[in-house]
Amino acid sequence: MLSSLYIKNLAIIDELNISFNEGLNIITGETAAGKSLIIKAIQLLMGRKFSPEILRTGSDTLVVEGKFNEHNNTIIRRIYRQNRQSKSFINDEPVTQKELLKTTRLLADLHGQHDHQNLLDSNTHLHYLDSYGSYDSILVKLKNTFQSVQECESKLHKLLLMQQKLREKSELYKFQLNELTQYPLSINFEKEIVKQYNRLSMASEIQSSLSTVGMLLEEGDYAVINSLNKIRNELEKVSEFDDSILTIQKRTGENRIELEDMVLDIQRIKENLSVRPDELEKANDIIAHIEMLKRKHGGSIESVIEYRDSIIQAELDSGGCKTEINNLENKFQDMKKELLENSTKISQYRKATAIKLEKTIKNNLNHLNMADTIFKINLISDPENIIETGMDSCEFFISTNIGEELRPVAKIASGGEISRIMLAIKMALQSKDIVDTLIFDEIDSGISGATAERIGETFEKLAESHQILCITHLSQIAGKGDTHFKVSKNIKGERIVVNVNKLTKTDRIGEIATLISGRKITESSRKQAEELLQANG
Repeated sequence: MLSSLYIKNLAIIDELNISFNEGLNIITGETAAGKSLIIKAIQLLMGRKFSPEILRTGSDTLVVEGKFNEHNNTIIRRIYRQNRQSKSFINDEPVTQKELLKTTRLLADLHGQHDHQNLLDSNTHLHYLDSYGSYDSILVKLKNTFQSVQECESKLHKLLLMQQKLREKSELYKFQLNELTQYPLSINFEKEIVKQYNRLSMASEIQSSLSTVGMLLEEGDYAVINSLNKIRNELEKVSEFDDSILTIQKRTGENRIELEDMVLDIQRIKENLSVRPDELEKANDIIAHIEMLKRKHGGSIESVIEYRDSIIQAELDSGGCKTEINNLENKFQDMKKELLENSTKISQYRKATAIKLEKTIKNNLNHLNMADTIFKINLISDPENIIETGMDSCEFFISTNIGEELRPVAKIASGGEISRIMLAIKMALQSKDIVDTLIFDEIDSGISGATAERIGETFEKLAESHQILCITHLSQIAGKGDTHFKVSKNIKGERIVVNVNKLTKTDRIGEIATLISGRKITESSRKQAEELLQANG
């Protein structure tokens, strides 16, 4: 409920602080007294955009603040400055226009002859139908199933895109993989093949050097082994005279044996080493292939191996992707089936609920002197277009006169008819409305007599479950109020200011009498006012 409203520098309003009560709050006052500015302030509080002309002349800042006793008290404050900058706050935290509208939509609903309200927005009609129904748990289940279907569909879409990309690159990957797996690429493989190439390319030089070494070791009078034999023989002649010479003589023999082994090793290497042009060409081809791959894929053997492994992994992923896609497609179809079943079940509930709601609203319209009115809830089901609320779209249709065709509620032209239709719907949904505060801005225009009395009774009934703020010019409605405010304007200094006063019972008699007879209060009008208040307790 809106417990207080603070207004500063709005048009002819200097500063006002109004405290509203529960139940039916009546607001009356002469034409142009400033009642519409109270509504304007509430509209600004609810998120309507500011315009420069509403700033009080001579002021640089306009402030509107309201306190709602919902959600642990919600305080909304909006500020507009002369430089056309505006700021919005909820509980002293700055918020965007979108956030403000989202919050206020759940706090209050303002109804005027030409305003667009929730009930005249066909997008809200399904919500009101569901609010009247008793299938909330299935609605929650439907919403959860729909979200699961969306998540599954999104994941499936991503996998299909991945599969498509892999398919598009399949031929390229196949060609590259042939290049990359032609040899068992590794860092050691590259080192070994380079080493092999170098050895094969130098085979002739190696053989020549080994032949020279062999000749130096054992051929000719001055060969190393022959010379070492001569040294050993000379040492043998004198070794018996000195143990240290004997030791040297033995070492000479050991060295000769080592050198003879070296000669044998050289011979074996020479036998195994030959100039093999075919192997040299093959090694050269492998090295050229590796260099080509390095130029294509990063410049090093490490980057080539990394790219090769990534392609192999992509191929593996492709196979796994197909399996996961198959599993997801089966899961998706199962969830869509469940979604359709839940949507069908809710659609059946809605059809039954729509009949009951139509009857209730029709009865309310009868009470409001619209006995010839036909009210119809148009419910259309489309199993091919299921969203989180199901397969149904809903719109309220009405015919207010015999013989007229049914038309959408939003297209009803008469302000008086709109007023009563809204009241009839509100009465039907009063226990389940999305807001606690309902504001009616002279929606009783064009209504009088018995109809006005009926509307007053409806407001009175509605006020049992909602806070009602009602600007009215009808005594039949004003007399039903729990709290009565009078708006007036006076001259203060050289400026006009607006005052809002909460009326006592005595003051109310005079104000209601004014509504009955005009400025000149007659004894008859005063007596009628007393009777109205007495009748309403």
